[in-house]
Amino acid sequence: MGRKAEIKREEEELRAWRRRIRIERRKEDEEWRKYREDRIKQKKRWKELSKDEKKRFRLEKKMSDEEWRRRRAKRKELKAKRAKEDEKWRNKRREIKEKMNVVIISLVAILVIIDNCTRKCLGLPVLIKGRKVTADDVIKALENRLPPELKYIISDNGKQFVAEAFQRLCRGKGIVHVRITRHRPATNGIAERFVRRLKEMLAEREWKDVEELTMVLEEVISAYNDAPHQGLDGLSPDEYERRLMCVASG
Repeated sequence: MGRKAEIKREEEELRAWRRRIRIERRKEDEEWRKYREDRIKQKKRWKELSKDEKKRFRLEKKMSDEEWRRRRAKRKELKAKRAKEDEKWRNKRREIKEKMNVVIISLVAILVIIDNCTRKCLGLPVLIKGRKVTADDVIKALENRLPPELKYIISDNGKQFVAEAFQRLCRGKGIVHVRITRHRPATNGIAERFVRRLKEMLAEREWKDVEELTMVLEEVISAYNDAPHQGLDGLSPDEYERRLMCVASG
């Protein structure tokens, strides 16, 4: 396992540990909240009792007060434990970041172009503007990468795809542009699965600059398109594409 992959594994383990802690804390907080509500109701009922009734329930109230003190002490210990856990998490996260030893000078974006039919990755152009990518940048990146017979484009609702310039591109080429449902990435499941796989493949590789990243992405495209795909009856995207071409020519 490479250094980058090892760090990625540690990071995932830390996140999983943090998620487990949060689930436990929600349960503990819910239990404490319910107990406090019951305690408030109990105190209210006690105030409404007559003197004779209070005498009869004096032992019960004493036991209730002792339970309250015990639970408050336990809650205090729990908060101290949480503080230690939080400090441990912060230190571990800082340690992982130091291991990565990465100084981010600028951000880049990767445009994912994938064929929904063959699952073949048609390109991963790098856009060096990062979050400032425009529709014109996307259009330029798509040049010479879109098949001439393309009829549909599926995208998210990013401003680059909603822009009029991108709509003109689609109208000019007779392409129907379909945007996925907001906050429902699963409606573009094939692309989302590819992005997840892309992240896994990049975690196993290293690069220093955009030029090296571009070469790494070319390797990723080749490896992905040549790998068996469960959704293609065990064929790779390249093999599935060749099968479709044979059927069409036959």
